[in-house]
Amino acid sequence: MSAMTSSRKMASLRTELRLRDGQRQTVSVQVETDLSSLIRGISELNQNVSQLLSELVEREKVCAQDEDEEDSSEEDEKAEEEENCEVHPPSKRSRT
Repeated sequence: MSAMTSSRKMASLRTELRLRDGQRQTVSVQVETDLSSLIRGISELNQNVSQLLSELVEREKVCAQDEDEEDSSEEDEKAEEEENCEVHPPSKRSRT
């Protein structure tokens, strides 16, 4: 009996995300060239991209919260400054 060796061809599925700052991130998955492997590869690629996007959204939320806290602290400082400023009537002018 002769042994039959099957050589499977490999391929790569790849996607590239362009971020707001212009950077690009590439996500790729190795697959075989049959349909079921391609379907599994697309599913895996989808999961990887979803995870990456979720991480980016979390980072955006943290940055937005930090900015809100800075804005609110600046507003608090302005309010304190306004409270410390006493309103005086204009000084009287003397006639010459």
